[in-house]
Amino acid sequence: MTGRVFLAGGGRPEVSKPLDEQFAHAIGAGPLAFWPVGAEPERYAGAEAWLRDIYEPFGVRDISTWTGDTPPTFTGVRGIYIGGGNTYRLLAHAQRFGLLDRLREYVATGGMVFGGSAGAALLGADISTVAHLDRNDDKVVDTTGADLAAGHAVFVHHADGDLPREAVWTATYRRPVLALTEHANAIVAGNAVTAVGPDPVLLVSPAGRRKLAPGSTSYAGSPA
Repeated sequence: MTGRVFLAGGGRPEVSKPLDEQFAHAIGAGPLAFWPVGAEPERYAGAEAWLRDIYEPFGVRDISTWTGDTPPTFTGVRGIYIGGGNTYRLLAHAQRFGLLDRLREYVATGGMVFGGSAGAALLGADISTVAHLDRNDDKVVDTTGADLAAGHAVFVHHADGDLPREAVWTATYRRPVLALTEHANAIVAGNAVTAVGPDPVLLVSPAGRRKLAPGSTSYAGSPA
């Protein structure tokens, strides 16, 4: 049984609520592991309180926070929520503990993973999509992501002015792109990408671009 990957473009909780609700339904009461390590450590407690405010009303009450000091546990975890912050910092933690392979194994065996903003970028093919947003203070050299977005890289906080940047990226890396505004979200199951609104997901490839309307599904390898 293959799991699913939930990608949020970085908007406010009311925007991602339909995605949060589907993720909560998929993991039941938990346990849910929260990874806030893209943020500064002093923000972890506040981030967990924020997450509980969102998920406890959906019945998800068994929530633990990984602080990045020791390897996180995957055993018995129904879902993993990877929060926002600095994507390079987040990837540095993932590389330190070999978590990209672990995440791929986890999803392949039925695990559910949610990525918000930086977390969504990490779950794509390569995090260099955030080079215009985040500073690489961690001196990350290999920007390869978890590659759990049906072969796509993920641009978060997309705005219309980013279209030239995304076109150059996809032409350079020869990878398709999921561009998510702060009002666009997606669920990936295997090679299928389903848009979860309210905004459409923008699919960009060397062949062109098209909009994926909320509720619609695209399959990796289909023409842009």
